[in-house]
Amino acid sequence: MTTPEKSTPAPARAPTVTIHDVARRSGVSYQTVSRVINNHANVAQHTRERVQRAIEDLGYRPSLLAKGLVTRRSQLIGVVAHGMNQYGPSQILQNVQESAHEVGYEIMLTTLQQVDLEQVREQDVLTAVRRLQQFGVDGLVLLTNYDAHEIARGLDGSLPVVMIDATADVHGPTVSIDQFEGAATATRHLAALGHRRLLHISGPPGWSDARLRREGFYSVVQQVGVDALPTYDGDWSARSGFEATVRALEDGVIFTGVFAANDQMALGVLSALRQRGLSVPHDVSVVGFDDTPEAAYFDPPLTTIRQDFAQLGRKSLEELLRLIQEPAGRERHYVFGSQLVVRGTTAPAPARDPSARAPY
Repeated sequence: MTTPEKSTPAPARAPTVTIHDVARRSGVSYQTVSRVINNHANVAQHTRERVQRAIEDLGYRPSLLAKGLVTRRSQLIGVVAHGMNQYGPSQILQNVQESAHEVGYEIMLTTLQQVDLEQVREQDVLTAVRRLQQFGVDGLVLLTNYDAHEIARGLDGSLPVVMIDATADVHGPTVSIDQFEGAATATRHLAALGHRRLLHISGPPGWSDARLRREGFYSVVQQVGVDALPTYDGDWSARSGFEATVRALEDGVIFTGVFAANDQMALGVLSALRQRGLSVPHDVSVVGFDDTPEAAYFDPPLTTIRQDFAQLGRKSLEELLRLIQEPAGRERHYVFGSQLVVRGTTAPAPARDPSARAPY
């Protein structure tokens, strides 16, 4: 005879805490609890605090769906982005997300998969926007590393939209950091140190940030009479910065200063110069862009341009929420500056003629 197996009862699930439980604990109506959850102004401060204590004590988690039925909003913000493997876009997204969470919103992200931004078409972005609209998002954030002019014209105005890193001449609200002026600041720093042969290693041509940094570099080159040298393109990676520097040296380009369009490419520049027996900053000065957390620990520590991505994320969310509350609100454009951070990779230009160096 076999003994029947005994089944182990499933552990009892903790009862779900409801809005009515919070109301009973705090001694108010469930409508008052709803007003506190939805940040209505007409709740006395002492009542609000009592309800918030009850929510915390009971571990109540309001449903987004239930909240949406009250506010007629989904509490969702859609984000269309590209280049999440790069430091700048990933930092922007992180700060957008943190800012959204602080005001009770969740993020729905759609990424554009094309590696080369020149392959991004208007229809790709608009298709991503339509997909997010199907989830009922309350507003949209576009990380516009591409040229946003055509994209802006294709948006139908049915949802509030804020474009990050778009230029101010784009139709629609924009929040950006002045890439042109940041590059100009980096170039002026090198020129002020007496460097007259400056090499620029640019980001990939399809990126608007790369284009603006290149334009900022050449604006100063023309103003101060610096020798115009060929530009070498990279893809934001340290490897591409290394390879671009090697190509320049093998092409016989003589330079005493390098402006690399991001810190990762600057790291590759430092490695290539060291491999060829050139000392930084004794022979060549180097400036990067972004001020990544690692930049201060390069060898030597990297002079670079710092961007405030936290400010960018906060302001973009602040502007989007304004447009959600005031759909007919006027269009605004915010452009923030950047900061030169001087470290050990820049110094006055060498007194001797750089063309007198030993062959590479």
